[in-house]
Amino acid sequence: MKLIHKDALQDGFALLLRHPRAVLAASAVCAGVAALEALVSSFTGEAGPGLIGVTLLFILGFHAWVMAAVLVTRPALGLGDGSLKDRARDVSRLVLVAGLTLILVLTVQGTAFVVLAFMLGALAILGAERTGLTEPPEGFVNIFALFNTTEWLIAVALITVWSVFALWFISRLLPAIPATLERGKVQLLSAWPILQGRGLAGFLTGAVAVLPGVAVLVGFALLVEAATGFNPARGVQADTLAPAAIAFLRAVLVGGSVALVLTPLMGVHARLYMKFTSQTSD
Repeated sequence: MKLIHKDALQDGFALLLRHPRAVLAASAVCAGVAALEALVSSFTGEAGPGLIGVTLLFILGFHAWVMAAVLVTRPALGLGDGSLKDRARDVSRLVLVAGLTLILVLTVQGTAFVVLAFMLGALAILGAERTGLTEPPEGFVNIFALFNTTEWLIAVALITVWSVFALWFISRLLPAIPATLERGKVQLLSAWPILQGRGLAGFLTGAVAVLPGVAVLVGFALLVEAATGFNPARGVQADTLAPAAIAFLRAVLVGGSVALVLTPLMGVHARLYMKFTSQTSD
């Protein structure tokens, strides 16, 4: 069984060079929203924008990322830019797909997380008994501080399994994006069989596609933090930076995420979708 699809990787990385205008437009949309969020956070201070403000910013950011996915995935599927009406329809469909995906992921992964929490709690109880802690302490308890070496290894293994399962599950849902755009109707669970028997390959190919971009963005965030004390990835405020500078750095990081992470990932899954659906039809 092929674990890495090199043709899909090539298409994913080439998407940035073949369709720079689409990638630039997608990056600009998300970067602009990120800058707005940073400015709102800077000017509202510790009080924050409030529940309504946070909700509006979330909705705006959610739609921005959906628009970015449409902009970079359409050319990857050979659909071209399309008319404004076509793109508006694509965005409305993908908003529904993304919303349903979010609910599905939270349901499945939330259940898995509860199981993980119970297992870690059982390890913490064992650690508490071993250390002689019989009464519940007041305030916050760091359960990991109760673990011995064996319990630490078990905890790391459990967290790793949960994390890998989460990423694999999300990767199995990603073909719904190109399927929705290419078929012109909402696709979610109906797109699940596309990677049937190829889920690990889809996960690994997508992981390889995003790793270079993630490395570049992490390096950028660490360099900015070393120079200014502000980490644009964490969003921790820096008293030495003006709100405009913070907004700019956040915009660069988020825009870079679209270009270096979202674009190759969508390119990979567009290629895998076309490849596997054509094989099925044959």
